[in-house]
Amino acid sequence: MQRLALIFTVLVFSIVIGGFLARRGAKPAEPQREFEPSTAPALSHLVDPLGLASDPASARLSVQIVDPAGAPIAGAALVVRAGTAPIWAFSAADGTATLEGLQPGPSRLAVLAFPHPGLELDIEPSPGVRRIELAAPATVQSTLADIPRSTFAGRLRSSGAEALAGYEILLLPVALPNQLGGALPRQCVSDADGKFAFDGLAHGRYLLKVLPEWASGGSWPDLSAETSRALDFHAEIQDGAIELARGGVAGEVRDDLGRALEGALVLVNEAGNEARVWPPSSSGLDGRFLVQDLPPGKYRVSCRAGEGGSTIEEITVAAGAPTEAALPRFAARKRL
Repeated sequence: MQRLALIFTVLVFSIVIGGFLARRGAKPAEPQREFEPSTAPALSHLVDPLGLASDPASARLSVQIVDPAGAPIAGAALVVRAGTAPIWAFSAADGTATLEGLQPGPSRLAVLAFPHPGLELDIEPSPGVRRIELAAPATVQSTLADIPRSTFAGRLRSSGAEALAGYEILLLPVALPNQLGGALPRQCVSDADGKFAFDGLAHGRYLLKVLPEWASGGSWPDLSAETSRALDFHAEIQDGAIELARGGVAGEVRDDLGRALEGALVLVNEAGNEARVWPPSSSGLDGRFLVQDLPPGKYRVSCRAGEGGSTIEEITVAAGAPTEAALPRFAARKRL
């Protein structure tokens, strides 16, 4: 019984002491003073990528850009090359602008204000405002003159009876490409009858080339005859003619026993220029081969069959019928 009384007394005392401490903890805290630094913080420049604002050796120059009548020019671009980076500014409505961060001594200033011609001059930092006068605006045509154009049409002509389809005709202007209103290169392909047409061709002087179908997009071999390589075009032509100067090489491949060799590889290239090689050909059942579309000139002809082969180091090809190539006979042995 005495133990129960003791426990009850301790419990009541604990509740009283806890309530007293809770009331003291609820007392509002005293307000703290706001933090005030003793000195202002030192901040670096936010916009100074070249470090010129802190460079004691840098200087400035104020200018005013005007036209020949003295009127200010707004929006003129000013550029100074200083060291490894440019310094630039744009003129305000009153034509004034300030170039910051110049180095002592002369610098080269470029002033651009279309349609006034550009200006370059030497400058140096100085007090006051330097007046810079631009030349009068350049005269610019509001519209460009129409380029006269007509149709140039006709047919390819060759001494042979072969079809002249798929040949590429190139017209290359003689005038420089930077001349205003000058002609541009043109291209077309002949049809099954050898006919061609350039619609809306600009009048002018052209160099003319004709390439076989396999050489389309290249610059050789040019099959046009000497008389057709220049075109002075100033009026419509509906029945023109482009003469071709094209020959070929024909021959037969036989072994040392006189037998015709079928499927022998035949290659033709310009004599002394192995980079200009025609598409390879092969001999037929009778040993015959034919390589066409060769401009007149000197060529090298070679053939291979098995481990053997023969070569003609130089043969002259003329325009017209194919030139016969008498290839030396050789032993054609199978490769093991």
